[in-house]
Amino acid sequence: MSDDIIYVFDFDGVICNSIDECMLTSYNAFYNEELININDVPYQFKLYFYKYRYHVRPAGEYLLICKAYIENKDLSYPIFVEMRKCYEKEMKFFEDRFYNKRIFLKKNINIWLSYHKIYEHANQMISSLSNKFFILTTKDRNSVEMLANHFGFSNKVENIFSKEISTNKSVLFTHFFEQYHSLSNGNQVIFVDDNEFHLADVKHFHLELFFAKWGYAGSQISNNFKEINSLMALI
Repeated sequence: MSDDIIYVFDFDGVICNSIDECMLTSYNAFYNEELININDVPYQFKLYFYKYRYHVRPAGEYLLICKAYIENKDLSYPIFVEMRKCYEKEMKFFEDRFYNKRIFLKKNINIWLSYHKIYEHANQMISSLSNKFFILTTKDRNSVEMLANHFGFSNKVENIFSKEISTNKSVLFTHFFEQYHSLSNGNQVIFVDDNEFHLADVKHFHLELFFAKWGYAGSQISNNFKEINSLMALI
């Protein structure tokens, strides 16, 4: 492995499109519902969520989309940042409820899995790798493991650094390099994320950073990072 490129991928928005599941779980958490059918979610809520999903990093921030929706806000990034400060304490409570609602939804495992799609080019990229790769994500580890198994690439995953460690990707990479310290010695370590703020958080590490334009990029304009339209562009 020491002579090879080391690939580290974010999960949601890079490997997997989970926007429908996150939307449904957020709706259930915010309104304290137990819906299992996406068609039961109000259409306007879905449109609003899809439009502003790109702001969110840890799951607690889905609260801000829900709050802004009922207030009919044009959710620009400055407004999102202001709301994050205003609802800091409520976000922790919401995040706990979010994961409880996800557990509820997982009781209908086939339905839960159906609300996720693997990006075809990500599937091609993973299939082409001779070595295993790493996942570094703010998603919970159990969900990543279940989806990797469902999509048939769990045997290609070397390790997962997830929200159980931290929702700060700089902290996650600190743990990554502590555990795999030899990888920083002369190897090219590539990290792909669809959130420019996540990339900015980790730019002090010895990494080659790529911005995934196919994910939940929204109106982000990442002039500071190399943009790619497919994971296959890395080959």
